[in-house]
Amino acid sequence: MGIFIQHQGQQTGPFTHQEIQAGVASGLYQQTDLVWYEGAAGWMPLSQLPLLLNGTAQLPFGAIPKTSGLAITSMVLGISSFFCGITSIPAIICGHIAHSKIRKSQGQQTGTGFAIAGFITGYLGMIVMVAMLAGLTAPMVIRQRKKADQTEAVSNARQIGLALMEFESDYGRYPDASTAPVVANDTNTPEITGTSSNARFRQLFNAGLTASEQMFYAKATGTRKPDGNTTGSQAVAPGECGFGYVENIRTDDGVPRPLAMAPFVKGRAEFDPKPFDGKAVILWSDNSVRSETINLTTGEVIIDGQNLLDPAHPIWGGVPPSLLLPE
Repeated sequence: MGIFIQHQGQQTGPFTHQEIQAGVASGLYQQTDLVWYEGAAGWMPLSQLPLLLNGTAQLPFGAIPKTSGLAITSMVLGISSFFCGITSIPAIICGHIAHSKIRKSQGQQTGTGFAIAGFITGYLGMIVMVAMLAGLTAPMVIRQRKKADQTEAVSNARQIGLALMEFESDYGRYPDASTAPVVANDTNTPEITGTSSNARFRQLFNAGLTASEQMFYAKATGTRKPDGNTTGSQAVAPGECGFGYVENIRTDDGVPRPLAMAPFVKGRAEFDPKPFDGKAVILWSDNSVRSETINLTTGEVIIDGQNLLDPAHPIWGGVPPSLLLPE
């Protein structure tokens, strides 16, 4: 069966495939010349018939290049991956395999575009899937992080409570402005000044009741992990304390009352619901620690139907609380 060729605008033939190969070898024919043989789908460039050019096999007369089914499958899976991410991986695998087979088919398979589209959409679908999973898991990760921060604050509050109870046992009252000169005189240390919770907690260092700043840390806006420097005013330095402190609670009736609490909006007597996922950590004078819900709108902790920080709240026993905030 002969092969016809269009060369320099003229159709010639029929030729055997050996004659065509000889013409190509001599430079007579170019790979851009069009050929046709009986059973072919139409005229096609010589470059699309590598078997005809290299002579490794006889031309498969009547054979029409077929589109790779694997390439089409890859594209379908790739498109589906935008709706069902699980198909992204098979789309990528099928696309690469189909692309490789098409390249090695010596023109007997087509569909390179489908294969490329398949593995590209597969990769994009995988990115979408990962992004969706990240979006679903991120809130859980954040919530667990906040829960861990809250647990740390609870543990630290208990340690503060133990130190405050020992201080009260030694000096007859919890740290306040009146105990600062007493501690300084008793321990031959500089008198602690200031009206922040940091300043009151520094008295615990001078009194020898703690040597660690870590227990005063609570995650809040503007706080940072303590640096371990407890020399003089560097103890519980600004930013290293997250607890507010009530320095004047009534103790003569034996009723437990809040001593320290966190977290606060920086510089304001208002609880911050963000650090502990809507919870406030409160240390009571009986050394119990409770987590109370913060009103997300007002920043208040409501106990017995009333704002805890309201001076008129019965919990204060008629003594308005003197709340000192962290530096």
